[in-house]
Amino acid sequence: MKKIIITVIIFIICCPITVYAENASALLDLYGIEKVVSVETEEKLLQDITKEYYSVQTEINKDEMVEKAIDIYSTNYENILSKYDSEINTLQQQLIELKTTVYENRNNTVEYLLELDSEYKSIQLHIQDLLKERKVQVQQLDLLSFDNANAKEMEKKSKQLKSKLNSQKKAYEKAITYPELGDVNNLNYPLNKSSHVTSGFGTRTDPIEKDKIQFHNGIDLSAALKTEVTALFNGTVEKAGHSDALGYYVILNHGKGIRTIYGHLNHYIVSQGQQVNQYEVIASSGNSGSRSTGPHLHLGLYINGEAVDPSKVFK
Repeated sequence: MKKIIITVIIFIICCPITVYAENASALLDLYGIEKVVSVETEEKLLQDITKEYYSVQTEINKDEMVEKAIDIYSTNYENILSKYDSEINTLQQQLIELKTTVYENRNNTVEYLLELDSEYKSIQLHIQDLLKERKVQVQQLDLLSFDNANAKEMEKKSKQLKSKLNSQKKAYEKAITYPELGDVNNLNYPLNKSSHVTSGFGTRTDPIEKDKIQFHNGIDLSAALKTEVTALFNGTVEKAGHSDALGYYVILNHGKGIRTIYGHLNHYIVSQGQQVNQYEVIASSGNSGSRSTGPHLHLGLYINGEAVDPSKVFK
């Protein structure tokens, strides 16, 4: 089974994780128990939403910076215009005073009057220049506009993406918890010899009491006495023991509520808590238990405690 290396996703996942998920999800999907999207798909969705979220956050940060810059400029704006107005007023007062001086000295020499006129025109030009500069300051403030509607839209989008991001994070974390079962799509019977189904899953005539109908919660596979029995999937031995009806049996727990049971064994070679790999030998077939009518292997598959037809997983 190909290993999938899950990379670091900033702000969401703190470290690389190696996970196996496809087979468990494929099995659950096969039985319609749960629709599971692959880890690769969930990771790609998470990356895409994360990228979009940070893109919007960047846009919001830019708007905030512009808004603050405008606020700062606006705060100083009145002071800037006030300085212009003060200087212009001072110069205009000087013009008034010059007019008075010219009038009072109207009989003075021509040279003196020309000197006053030159000073008067110089002040006028200075006032005109200051008025132009003041106008530029006003125009600059008008150019520094802030799109408040866009900012509100970005904030709304950010909240929506944050909610979507949290949901996708949960979906991703759920996907990476699915254990590797092994090969599901090309599954072999859990026996080291060729076999076939001798009794299927569901309603059948009771093999012991021929006049009764029973529900068979597994399938029976043909197997000569002491044929090696192998684990259907990777898992852990949940129990290995004996019961009157099933004889010697082994129950494997494969995670996510998936269990397999192997019954009517001749003997088993595993113990509780032991980790086993797919197709690893765990026992040998037999004819033990009061419900057995001859050497074979009883195979049961349970998902969330409910028996399902194991034959669906075999090609």
